[in-house]
Amino acid sequence: MKKIEIKIAGKSISAQAGETIVHALWAAGMAESVQTGCAGGVCGACTVTIRYADGKPGGTELACMTPVEEGMEIFPCPVDLDKAVEPVVNPDALTLQSVFPTVNRCTKCGSCTTACPMSIPVMDSVLRMQEGRFDEVAEDFTTCIHCGLCRFVCEDKVKPHNMGLWIRRSLGKSQEVLVVPSEDSERIEKEWQHLLSGDKQERMAKAKNFRETGSFPT
Repeated sequence: MKKIEIKIAGKSISAQAGETIVHALWAAGMAESVQTGCAGGVCGACTVTIRYADGKPGGTELACMTPVEEGMEIFPCPVDLDKAVEPVVNPDALTLQSVFPTVNRCTKCGSCTTACPMSIPVMDSVLRMQEGRFDEVAEDFTTCIHCGLCRFVCEDKVKPHNMGLWIRRSLGKSQEVLVVPSEDSERIEKEWQHLLSGDKQERMAKAKNFRETGSFPT
């Protein structure tokens, strides 16, 4: 396949035309350059900003879904890891404030809304969080891919997407759900255990093998 040159944070690497940014980084031994989760355009872990050599407008993209192009420059958007907060049953505004005191720091600058690649009204949703209008907040964040850009650009460290996810999980936890065991649940659990066992290098090798073969060792 045709070889092209791209740049990741200023470093030039060779890539195959048509492959995604993530696959190009993996092949170049630079898997650590961007975080990856689902590798299917859902989780947002691999959010990057892109600049094109031909002057085409760049912007925010997911590295797992974006094909490489000649002369493309890629800039990762790292967000520091944050400890997960356990969801609660029947959440209210006071509980949210105790868990995320940053909710009251919002200065209504609108940067979070501008940065969101999913066109979520992030700032307005933060104001709804302060008022305890959680059903509306959950609807706002339905399309959130958890890229963290709203948190990345917020000078007041409000953490909108963390709060939106916590609210959605808490509302879900508040519902009575009938769980029906799946015939495939045991197999799926074994597959996850296989992928997650071993050190970082072993896990990467297992994931690569699965991508290439589409199956797990029996």
